[in-house]
Amino acid sequence: MKKISILIIASLIMTAGFFSTASAGEIPIGIWGTLSGTDTDVNGMSYGPRDFLTYANEKFGGVMGHKYVPILLDGKNAIPEEVKVFKRLADVDRAIVINGWSTGGTKALRDQINTLTKIPYLGQTLTKDVLDPKLYPFIFLIGPTYEDQVVIGLNWAKQQGAKTFAFLHADIEYGRGPVRTAINEKVPEKLGLTIVGDIEYPGASPDFTSQLLRIQQLNPDYIYIQDSVNNTIKILRDAAKVGVPASKFIGNCYNFSHLITDTAGKDAEGFKALQINADWGEDIPLMKEIMEFKKTHKVAKEDTYYVKGWVEGKIIHEAVSRVLKKTGGKIPELAAFRQMVRDEWENIEEFDTGGGTPPLTYKGHQGHALARILEVKGGKYVPISDWIESN
Repeated sequence: MKKISILIIASLIMTAGFFSTASAGEIPIGIWGTLSGTDTDVNGMSYGPRDFLTYANEKFGGVMGHKYVPILLDGKNAIPEEVKVFKRLADVDRAIVINGWSTGGTKALRDQINTLTKIPYLGQTLTKDVLDPKLYPFIFLIGPTYEDQVVIGLNWAKQQGAKTFAFLHADIEYGRGPVRTAINEKVPEKLGLTIVGDIEYPGASPDFTSQLLRIQQLNPDYIYIQDSVNNTIKILRDAAKVGVPASKFIGNCYNFSHLITDTAGKDAEGFKALQINADWGEDIPLMKEIMEFKKTHKVAKEDTYYVKGWVEGKIIHEAVSRVLKKTGGKIPELAAFRQMVRDEWENIEEFDTGGGTPPLTYKGHQGHALARILEVKGGKYVPISDWIESN
């Protein structure tokens, strides 16, 4: 009898250790973005997941009665600040999932994410350097990597008859990394293209005239911009000044922004960018969710990046929901919860985002690998290709 009692007590202790009682009823989700400083033009994708999780609380009661606590912090697009924010979200706020930001910040944290903290991490970066389910089993991306996008852009240009190409990018890892990979892997040569220039500039530069004069001298058929909205606006402005037409430029997915067309005006006519998710205002089920939310809440950014963030909130919700369905609605202790979310995330297949993206499958930790080319015509982005996969 005494032996049986000891076994029962031991079982209760083990169960108490597996299921958390410290924050019963709450599911903290950490988010950081660039809320101040450079790159704020695309930070709608940090407000989007916060707002979806708030919407899930109000619409569905969270998950099986447990409410999300989305915690949005400012990483200021600075690696030391992002590291500090990550540690706070992981160790102090005890987040179950973290939705992080930059390429440099994610690369600086990748070992900690995967070997020390072991927390599911959804990056806003799309660098190939963190996409490896074996090396980085806790890191997930939503769509085609920057390197995938370079391949799609170069291949499209080749199909248009291009023979020469140049890269234009900032002096940070986000700018350098994908270009370095493409050159080292000889992607242009494999496509029959000659790279005539790899031109770098200070990320916070107010003027790009010298770089654009160099582009003018090289006269490539196309130029690929590996940067984001703010700098692309200045690039197109200064390109027009030196006589390089916008039609020669192709930008990655963080150049599909109506800020570019609204600010650059005629200087953006003919500019091309890659699209990996739906735009604000499209007639899709996801947009109906956002408009329902907007009736009672202020939406910080009405753009394609907010839509991307909303999708990210949906996928986090899906992974968490799958765990709690398996536990019968009980919240596991922190380490177990994080591990179970990671495992469920990896098993997601053909997840319908309501039209926000192509269906997402996470066996390879990359939700999808599709993009299409848009061109500015009459001040608006117009699709000029079908959805393309990098391979």
